[in-house]
Amino acid sequence: MSFERILVPIDYSPNSRRALELALKISGPSGVDAVHVWDRPSYVGGELMVAHADGSRRSLSELILENAEREMTDFLHDLPVPEGKSLRHRLIPGDPVTALLDQVAEHGYDLLVVGTHGRSGMTRLLLGSVTEKLIRLSPVPVLIVPAAPG
Repeated sequence: MSFERILVPIDYSPNSRRALELALKISGPSGVDAVHVWDRPSYVGGELMVAHADGSRRSLSELILENAEREMTDFLHDLPVPEGKSLRHRLIPGDPVTALLDQVAEHGYDLLVVGTHGRSGMTRLLLGSVTEKLIRLSPVPVLIVPAAPG
């Protein structure tokens, strides 16, 4: 069995790389979309500007997006894509759970493949879990890829 449209949320960790590699193995010809959800910190206004040494000024949001694009390029640089499979990537702004569920609805994905950090107990309780929320709220199946043993 293969899935036609697979979405893989990426946080540039080894766990999300494992999820992406698995998604590429099980995907159909439509392939896989790797998505990184980025957002500026809520306490930083969109109007905050950063001055460069050359005198130019840019918004903090632009710098965050640039950094996320560079990290995505580095993350995907040496990823082996199996013959006959395709891999697309993009960056989207917003709250991760909301943005990912919007992507599922908008692009017709039939599977989410998510790497997990394996947090439990108090850490999970205090931080919340994007993966846990996706499992509860996703209209499509969610395949969880655990962290590598050891």
